[in-house]
Amino acid sequence: MRRFWFITITVWAVLLSACSQPAAPETESISSSPAPTTVATPAAGPTAGPAIINGTLIANGRVQPVTVLDLSFVGGGSVAEVLVKPGDRVRAGDIIASLDIRSLDLAVAEAKVALAEAKANYEQLLSGATPEQIEQAEAEIARARARLADGRTNVTQSDIAAAQAELREARAVLERLRKGITPEDRARLEAAVAEAKARLQTRINTLAGEKTQLESQIERLANELRNAQDDYSRTAWANQQIVNSGGQLTQAQIDNETRLLRAVENAERRLQEARVALETVRQNEFSEIAAYRAEVEQAEALLADASRPATPDQIAAAEKRILQAEARLAQLTVNHPHEVAVYEAELRKAEADLARLTAEPASAQIAIAQARIERAEIELRKAELNRERYQIRAPIDATVVSVAVQPGQTVDSGQRVITIATLDQWQIVVPNLSEIHISMVRENDPVTISFIALPDLRLNGKVSYIEPIGQESGIGTIYTVRITPDSWDPRLRWNMNAQVTFAAGG
Repeated sequence: MRRFWFITITVWAVLLSACSQPAAPETESISSSPAPTTVATPAAGPTAGPAIINGTLIANGRVQPVTVLDLSFVGGGSVAEVLVKPGDRVRAGDIIASLDIRSLDLAVAEAKVALAEAKANYEQLLSGATPEQIEQAEAEIARARARLADGRTNVTQSDIAAAQAELREARAVLERLRKGITPEDRARLEAAVAEAKARLQTRINTLAGEKTQLESQIERLANELRNAQDDYSRTAWANQQIVNSGGQLTQAQIDNETRLLRAVENAERRLQEARVALETVRQNEFSEIAAYRAEVEQAEALLADASRPATPDQIAAAEKRILQAEARLAQLTVNHPHEVAVYEAELRKAEADLARLTAEPASAQIAIAQARIERAEIELRKAELNRERYQIRAPIDATVVSVAVQPGQTVDSGQRVITIATLDQWQIVVPNLSEIHISMVRENDPVTISFIALPDLRLNGKVSYIEPIGQESGIGTIYTVRITPDSWDPRLRWNMNAQVTFAAGG
């Protein structure tokens, strides 16, 4: 071991004092290499120049991962989430960071709606008009003929105001259908559901209380009836005993028996009234609870209907309503001499609509409808691809080395966000071989590798790649060589210094 240390120290002294060899720059960057699995990685710190000792080339290098990738977003924006931290393992295709893509999600949703509309229009074109549509078109013709018949009627300001209000309402309806339910409307409908449920529960509780109260009252009245019957029975029995023994009842005894009999009858009547009232409450409970539950179901149905996206038929109906409102307003605001012409145009349009509905679709129309579907599919794919550009996916299986941003931070296009490396695939990078040195090296040449930090460790390897283009430096042209070890030691770390001894006579 003492001899080994002596040899090692001697070699390093020769390397550091080899003034006859081209000196490397004080700091050296490892440039990008065209090797398909290797990405440019800077070598940190100074390196001693290579030397030829006894015909053997010895050079210094650095421990580097085979692949190091700096990942960035294609476009700039606000970081929405970072899903990894240093040390995490990622697989190729994993989403590891994304920008705020809410607006892009809306664009994708709109593209899906446009595609659904295009498909629905295509299906409708193939299936033809429904009986309801034809009936509606015929009714529109009848209305247009009626308007034409009395087209000379006077137009008042109130008529124009009403038509303007109808147009505003029609446009508002279309806007609501396209945008969907607003947060305010949703909150209002949800509040209506909660209020209906509260009314239902309150009525259930009230009726339950009324039943409980009446049941208690019936029990009390039943007891009063039994007491009254007992009082009457005792008095009647006593009076009967007097009569049976030949005695004569006093007027007071007769009156008392009569009074007690009336008390029994009154108690029976009150008990019967209470029972009728209880039965009425029970009947009302069934009908009233059903009515309150219907209110809850209606409120929930309104909320569900408002939450569902508008169908193409609803959009088309809203657009048609706007056209009708515009036509009506135009009809009311044109000059009086032109009113008949307007009514005639409306009638022609209504007749043309009916003819279009009843006609067979032309091949050109079908082709146009199919083209609209294809265009909508392309727009959807473009929107989805645009959204994917605002995400970073791991291009390879690797380990996260560093994370340079946090959620909420604004980044520029191309700004480094995350660095990953293949920490299970290592190499030794020798960055500064001169023209003389590189002429002694061939790919697949065997090498021996030693390490300053681990003097007891020696690894065998081979030259895996020689940079084909040299880099100009202050001392001439230098070349980078990459070494692949045959084995590895877990004590080795990124950027550790290594000494590479190339096979003699390479």
